[in-house]
Amino acid sequence: EQNALFDEQYESDLKNHPETATAFGDYRYNDQLNDYSLNGSSDQHNRDQDFLKRLKAISTQGFHDQDVMSHEVLARVLEQRIANFDFKEFEMPVNQMDGPQVHLADLPLSMPFDTMKQYEDYIARLHQIPRVFTQTEEVLKAGKSDGLMPVRFLLEKVPGQCLGVIAADPFLLPTKKYPAGISKEDQERLSKQIAETVVGEVLPAYIAFANFISTEYAPSGRTVLAVTSLPGGEQRYLN
Repeated sequence: EQNALFDEQYESDLKNHPETATAFGDYRYNDQLNDYSLNGSSDQHNRDQDFLKRLKAISTQGFHDQDVMSHEVLARVLEQRIANFDFKEFEMPVNQMDGPQVHLADLPLSMPFDTMKQYEDYIARLHQIPRVFTQTEEVLKAGKSDGLMPVRFLLEKVPGQCLGVIAADPFLLPTKKYPAGISKEDQERLSKQIAETVVGEVLPAYIAFANFISTEYAPSGRTVLAVTSLPGGEQRYLN
């Protein structure tokens, strides 16, 4: 029963975090990007609570040491996720080192491009980039309303990151070299689709996000470095 729960929880994480699945070498969800919305975080929280409840209902009496340890590790992981949700850490998903502006630019390097299907998956993900930025803005606005803001002078670096991605335009990299199994005609079609999506959807989304950060979000960034300056700061630090 415990092993079945482990498998179910692992599969749930992969399905609901397709970018993580890709990083793990599981390409079933390569045509999807994560749900970055507030509802997405809430849904994940509900799943974590359900898995923890079900895990704790399993008695470890008579288990081998390894199975007991596995039980305790998963419980700790889920408990930590639940605690982080209560602190609303997910409302601060952007800083100078992390955020969609950074890791989306790595898509051309983080996905396989060996088959036609994998190129089509990539195009499907490109179409979803504007949605990711829109959802991220929704989350950042909620964080701003809750007083959960990163440090201002670090946030002010984010628009420059966006402009740097636009200048480098890494999203066209998969069109530079195709595998031998893809015909010349299909190469031209895929290159055209990728270029049109990047120019018409991806880069404008980066520009809009850079403008949002610079005009609406970064100016409200906190000026005190210590995490204890955030709501519930002392307990947040200890956690």
